[in-house]
Amino acid sequence: GLSVVAFGGGCHASIGNVPESYNVALSLAGMDGVVAYEPEDLTVTLQPGVRLSELQTLLAQNHQLLPLDPPAGDAATIGGVLAANASGPLRHAYGTARDWVIGMRVAGADGVVSKSGGRVVKNVAGYDIAKLHIGALGTLGVITEVTFKLAPAPPVSKTLAVTCDTPHSAALVAFAAHDSGLALQALELLSPPAAYAVIGESRWSLLARAGGAQAAVDRTIAELAALSAGLAGTLSEARDASWRAWAATFAPGALSLRASVLPADVAEIVEVMDRRFTGAAAMLSATVSAGLIRASVDAQRVRPLTIIEHAREAVARRGGSLFIDA
Repeated sequence: GLSVVAFGGGCHASIGNVPESYNVALSLAGMDGVVAYEPEDLTVTLQPGVRLSELQTLLAQNHQLLPLDPPAGDAATIGGVLAANASGPLRHAYGTARDWVIGMRVAGADGVVSKSGGRVVKNVAGYDIAKLHIGALGTLGVITEVTFKLAPAPPVSKTLAVTCDTPHSAALVAFAAHDSGLALQALELLSPPAAYAVIGESRWSLLARAGGAQAAVDRTIAELAALSAGLAGTLSEARDASWRAWAATFAPGALSLRASVLPADVAEIVEVMDRRFTGAAAMLSATVSAGLIRASVDAQRVRPLTIIEHAREAVARRGGSLFIDA
């Protein structure tokens, strides 16, 4: 008769409809083993307590990666990332966790252990039940094991920044880059305050990562420069450390929001949010191609409910949805 919540690294504990109280926190920190890693097959099977940062270090030894980079810091565990369906700038090219999970084992509240998928990329082992648990915040069961397919790490990568006068110009550059098939792993639209915190520019900006073979990276830089110039933007090289600065800026905080809208509406909504959040030290970041907008707000400067109401109104006007991260 006791209420139980699953607990990993604690990075996403404040997301969603947080329980008012609970009796037992089920820590998964001890379930931190790598069950099987097959570099030749580009697959890895893990327990939920494995930290994402430690997994990436392991995979890097074979020039591989799991393309998930949520702004949750080094404490984030695999189980927590999946339960929250957390993602970062790599979503531009790689999608979300649902695109990389190929097998999962889950323990239900009744003690029954269920399994879906397998440990190979090509399998037809029943229904793809794993997708139900990604983003379910542990309400449908506790993930006890998961298998991912992996991606090869690009041999060459460059971090770039495009500065523009308006979010609409920046979004147009993002759409044109996407349609041109450029080798961009990540592409984030930043509001002026966020751009200043991440790359030291006080203008609407795109933070980009070009990755692949040297020829592909060179072509991407040249074409992105041409696209930017055609829309009154300026391309420059940025520090690789900018991605860590982005993660620190948008880590779950006192008030963090996520909005899901149509990609075509991103520029208008971030412009409205930036204007309405004046005085709240708001940072905005958007994965334009996915229609995902993040907002990090200083809740001590304004009433949180006021910020949430402003954000909900702006998003609902375009038929989108708002998610409170913290």
